[in-house]
Amino acid sequence: MTLPPVDGDLMFEATGPSYTVGPRCANPNCSNWADHAHHLWRRSKTGNKPVDWIEITDYGVVGNKVGLCWRCHRDVTGSVGGYRAAIRLDRLNRVFQWCLVVEQHGVITDYPFAGLLDPQPPTPDSVALERATGQPESEACPTCGHIERARPSVPSSQRRARKSWIVLVPDDEQEHGAEVLDSLVEQLAPLIPNADASRTGRYYVLVPVLAYAAMAPHRFIETLTGVGA
Repeated sequence: MTLPPVDGDLMFEATGPSYTVGPRCANPNCSNWADHAHHLWRRSKTGNKPVDWIEITDYGVVGNKVGLCWRCHRDVTGSVGGYRAAIRLDRLNRVFQWCLVVEQHGVITDYPFAGLLDPQPPTPDSVALERATGQPESEACPTCGHIERARPSVPSSQRRARKSWIVLVPDDEQEHGAEVLDSLVEQLAPLIPNADASRTGRYYVLVPVLAYAAMAPHRFIETLTGVGA
């Protein structure tokens, strides 16, 4: 369940041009590709349906969705381990902020500022201006909001076939395996050409790392066991 950007203000569904989000996560401290179109106001506040535009009393009309990677999306919806972040509106400066969440005894007490949302949610005027300048957009699935990043067209005969390779990881109080792997991949991806932390880019992180260990197995084992440290 998403925390609202403002507390206690009236907001209404508004009309505006269709728009897409991404391609990067809007958390200013994240460099991942966006995976989801996140709605700033949850559906229970908008008639139990996804709403793309919101009119805020004494503020105006603003876009109700931004692109987030799956990890940042989880942080703002509180699905695992409670809320870690929230998107808040600074009405005075008319900007949306990425904030951390401080809880005490299950009650949220503060939203420490962590950066300005990048990009900011659009206005109808900004969408019209973007289209007038001919800037390319990413495409989002109208059903689930999954982002397909704009990329050069590749003939089907040249596209590589892909399949999933699943790894089961621990997920308990002692160890959150998925978070461990995500963190390691994100640290190594910038060091490896053609690699990134996306679902397809992870392969190009894992292969050279495993190959490096395979080429020097004795040194690898010594490093793991602390020999020569």
